Amino acid sequence: MSTDSIVSNLWNRYVSALKHSEFRRYWYGASIAAAGVWGLIVARGALAYQISDQSSTAVGLTTFAALIPFVIVPPFSGIMADRFDRKKLVAIGHGSNIIFALMLAIIYYFYTTELWHLVALSLFSGIARGFQLPAQIALVPNLVPKTDLLNAIALSNLSLQGSRFFGSILVTGIMLTSWGVGAAFVVAVFLYTIATFLVLSLKTESRGIIDTRISFLETVSAGLVYAYKNPGVGLMLVLIGFHCSLTMSFESVFPAHVTDVFGIGLSGYSSIISFFGAGAVVGVISIAAIRSDVTKGRLLMLTGLGSSSGVLLLALSPSIIYGLGAAFLMGLTQAPFMSLSMTYIQSVVPDNIRGRVGSLFTISALSLMAISNLTLGNLADTYGSEIVLIVPGLIFLLIIILVILFIPTMNKIFFKGFPKLTV
Repeated sequence: MSTDSIVSNLWNRYVSALKHSEFRRYWYGASIAAAGVWGLIVARGALAYQISDQSSTAVGLTTFAALIPFVIVPPFSGIMADRFDRKKLVAIGHGSNIIFALMLAIIYYFYTTELWHLVALSLFSGIARGFQLPAQIALVPNLVPKTDLLNAIALSNLSLQGSRFFGSILVTGIMLTSWGVGAAFVVAVFLYTIATFLVLSLKTESRGIIDTRISFLETVSAGLVYAYKNPGVGLMLVLIGFHCSLTMSFESVFPAHVTDVFGIGLSGYSSIISFFGAGAVVGVISIAAIRSDVTKGRLLMLTGLGSSSGVLLLALSPSIIYGLGAAFLMGLTQAPFMSLSMTYIQSVVPDNIRGRVGSLFTISALSLMAISNLTLGNLADTYGSEIVLIVPGLIFLLIIILVILFIPTMNKIFFKGFPKLTV
């Protein structure tokens, strides 16, 4: 077989969704926007830690403000994603964050940055993303055939996690220059601007169906009713909530951990985020070519079991070298778990209600991450970062074991695989 044939086969296997021009354009925009998101997360966290005399609670409060809108906004944004043009909703979310990142840059360079500035603008940014994400989740399945859905979702997660890696490295370099953290906010403005133009260039029509004959309450609760009547979807959303709150909510803990345990500066904080992103890239690429429904189910179980191991290893790491390896392992298992669980939901849920069910995903994942980040940051200030990493990691490991042993619906998904796709 020629080299060209080998390359072509690998391309078709691992990035098959990119052969669809609409998804390819969307993916470029999502990747660029995600770099802006992670750049802002690292920059805001580092700045909050600096101006609050190294308080993990302050970092947790900033992260909490960015994520707490996902408790309130998604039920309404889910309706919008099923009623209006989804690509325009995504563009509005990006455009709003251009404004908020620009305001952060202006405050940093021309005023004295205070914690409430970071909290308030993180809150506004979270509200914008809360309206954007259900539309973004619902848009992807309309850009590819169902046979390429896992690949599309894996590549979408790859863009998020890869941007976590590259965005964190970029911000680390910027923070060490004379421009300081504020330059990261300026870069985010440019990244969001590019992403906005790319998503507006999409031609695919994507919207759901809202039955105007039913009441507002029935419209809002339709996604919840669907999840209740389809226990595989409902239980998957619950498991995602546990996963995100117990293994993925440590942004508020990392600055204290690298400072107090590893004895290095805040560059170690962004390094931990970067290595998590690198592990996530490898993990997501590894599952991108999977077509077997049985393999998807078993890998979902295995990555769930593995999600806690990286957290526990990070807590027990004696130095930054081991800590970076643990962060890599966290990304290697956690990102595929999220990609696979989202693929299951997207495979089952019909398009006309996908926005509202997608809003439940954002509530399950991001709202609990908000509460958990605030809580864990506060606990880290009191009890130390090691114990705050160990206890949630052990709890999630126990939850996965109990689900395997005692929840037949999830057991069937784990061992018999995802439902067959109808193409």
